[in-house]
Amino acid sequence: MKLSKKIPEYIPADSYLEVSNSLFRDIYTLFCGRQKCPSLYSFGPAVRECYLLHFCLDGCGDFYANDQHYHLEKGQGFLICPNELTFYQADEAHPWTYAWIGLSGEQVSHYLDLAGISSRTPVFRCPDVDLIRSDIDDMIAHHTLSYSCEVHIQGVLMKILSYLIEVSSHPRQKEENGNSLYVSRAISYIHKNYQNPVSVQEIADYLSLNRSYLTELFVRTLHLSPQQFLMKYRITKAVDFLTYTDLSVEHIACSCGYANISSFSKAFKKVTGISPSQYRNEHQTYTS
Repeated sequence: MKLSKKIPEYIPADSYLEVSNSLFRDIYTLFCGRQKCPSLYSFGPAVRECYLLHFCLDGCGDFYANDQHYHLEKGQGFLICPNELTFYQADEAHPWTYAWIGLSGEQVSHYLDLAGISSRTPVFRCPDVDLIRSDIDDMIAHHTLSYSCEVHIQGVLMKILSYLIEVSSHPRQKEENGNSLYVSRAISYIHKNYQNPVSVQEIADYLSLNRSYLTELFVRTLHLSPQQFLMKYRITKAVDFLTYTDLSVEHIACSCGYANISSFSKAFKKVTGISPSQYRNEHQTYTS
């Protein structure tokens, strides 16, 4: 492919969000966006300071990294690693529309490796482009500077990573993908039953797995035990209740699967660093 020598005029993203992070360390979103590119629109050669995932939602284009050329079409994506010189360009006849997520954290490479995505294998599958588009738009919609939005965006990021692991075509990840399906089903079960007094043993029984093995899968995939994931998800929902409703703390505790205010408050402070009442005083947007 002959590259355009002309540096195109900067084209602003159709949708874009920079994310403030104060809660997460292993992996978190720095920014995300979506753009329909004009013919031969390009970026680079340039070096990035963070990990950057691009998802081709429509059309096609070309990506150059580590002296390799990759032609990408709808349903594929590519990874840019920190401090790597890369160049990418929209196709002349069928320029791509793509979405992107900038990532940072201590374990980014580990999470991406679970999906077989690395500097050595930067191109990956993402066949359900409607899902990716919807998730990116969901992130952008939660633009308010709040713990609630921060946790929500983290949840969407983990959903996208789970999907990339599930559809990975990298041969050495097949066993990991099978295991990630158990984790995905466990997460789905938690989402549907977090309001009930659900236990890790109950989740393991639902999946016909040994409890210890389920815990091993969670820790390997998410760096969290099932109990920790359940607690964080419950607190995510509690944050929404505290921010957007006038329900009492007692009712919120019950609605999030806690038997009493004491255990709820202890879990809430463990995740957010402050009490439920303090969080509500600082962040509530509900008005009667």
